[in-house]
Amino acid sequence: MGISETGQGFPDDRAPRGLPPVSWTSLWTLYHRAAAARPDSALLDDPVAVELVDRCAWPLETWFGRPRALAVQYLVRRARLYDAATKDFLRAHPGATVIALGEGLETQFWRVDNGTVRWVSVDLPGTVALRRAVLPHGPRQHTVACSATDPQWTELAAAEPPVLITAQGLFMYLPPPRAAALIRLCAGRFPRSVLLFDTLPRWVSFLTRAVLARGGTFRFPPQEGARPLAALLLPYGQGRCAVTVDPIGPYAFGLRVVAGPLLRAQRCRLARRVPVPAFVRMDFP
Repeated sequence: MGISETGQGFPDDRAPRGLPPVSWTSLWTLYHRAAAARPDSALLDDPVAVELVDRCAWPLETWFGRPRALAVQYLVRRARLYDAATKDFLRAHPGATVIALGEGLETQFWRVDNGTVRWVSVDLPGTVALRRAVLPHGPRQHTVACSATDPQWTELAAAEPPVLITAQGLFMYLPPPRAAALIRLCAGRFPRSVLLFDTLPRWVSFLTRAVLARGGTFRFPPQEGARPLAALLLPYGQGRCAVTVDPIGPYAFGLRVVAGPLLRAQRCRLARRVPVPAFVRMDFP
C-alpha cells in the first residue's frame, strides 16, 4: 500500500520518495528503537515504534542489516535521558509546548504525553510528509515543514515561552558554527526555555559509519558536527545560560563511574576530543 494523505496507509517496499539522505537516519533509529522495545528485549517502553515497524512493509533488515546491540543500547540510553528531562519539564509546565527539531520518525510524544502538552515536530518537507503518513496525528500535535536551521520555524511553531526544544540526533549533522547559530536562535526567540541536544565524538561517528551500519545497503551521511563539546558550546558562550551535561552510554563501554570523569575532562577549554557521547541541557535565562 502506498502513502495516503489520510495517514492510514503505509509505504510499500520501495524507498520513501523525497526523503533526503540525512532523514534516512530516522528510519535506522526507529528500527533499532523498536528492537529495544520488543518483549524479548524490553529495554524501552515504546509500543508505537514496534507497531509501526511491524505494520510497514519496508525491508528494514535489507537496508540496515540486523539490529546492532551496541546501537540499541546507545539509543535506549539516549531516549531515556530525553524522556526523563521532558517529563520533568512537563511536570513544571503541564500545558507547555515541546518543539522537536529534526524529529523524523521519533515516537517520544507517546512515551511522555501528559494529556495536555502541545507538540510541534519540525523537519524537512519530505520527512514531515512521511511522518504524517505513517504515525497518528492528534489535535495537540502539529508539524512544521522547515529546516531546523531556518529561522522561520520559530514563527511557524507559534509557541510562547517557556517551551522545551529538543534536537535529538540532530547536532552531529550540523557544523559547529551552524549549531552555535541554532543555539543563539533558540535562546533569543524563547527566553526562559530549555534546549536539549546530544553530541558525538569523532570516534563514535567513525564507529557508527564504519561498523554499526554494516550488513545493509544504507550508508550514513557525513556527520560534520561530530566534534568536541567545547567546540560546540564555546562559540555560543558558555556563561550565557546554565549548562548541564550527562554521559550517554552505551552500557557496553563501561559503568557511569568511568564515564563521569571522562565527561568532566571534556569540559576543559583545551580538550580536543570528547571521550563519550554527551546529553546536554541548556536553560536559557
